[in-house]
Amino acid sequence: MEAKKRSRRSAKAAGRSLEVALVEALNLHNLQATRLGRQGAHDKGDVTALRVPDHVFEAKNCRTLALTTWWQEAVRERENAQASYGWIVHKRHGVADPSEQWATTTTGQLAKLLFEIATLRETVSRLQQATQENHPCDAPGNDLTHTPG
Repeated sequence: MEAKKRSRRSAKAAGRSLEVALVEALNLHNLQATRLGRQGAHDKGDVTALRVPDHVFEAKNCRTLALTTWWQEAVRERENAQASYGWIVHKRHGVADPSEQWATTTTGQLAKLLFEIATLRETVSRLQQATQENHPCDAPGNDLTHTPG
């Protein structure tokens, strides 16, 4: 038995539904995400997040995967947005939880993102160490428990 094709209207509704779910999932982590809506030829993705403006999210709610085509679209949108990262977020059918949908990118982008995270963690660690070493309360002669008599 051949699968029933859905109408353009129901496909658009399914896409909107996933976009709303993606915004919800990103906002659980306070990323200040919003849907972008239709943008024509200079599309910059379906969802943006204010706290990570260098990421573009393309949402797909289709039963049949078309990762190559979707990736080409995500790359175009990433370039239009002048962003560093493009993501395909696609519906995991049978799973309603917005935080449990699939996200696809390339291993090159993944490595670049992990490098950025590692670099930021190292920087934070160095700053914490420098702050502890140079804290004015730790300076010789600064005994905050001593009250002049």
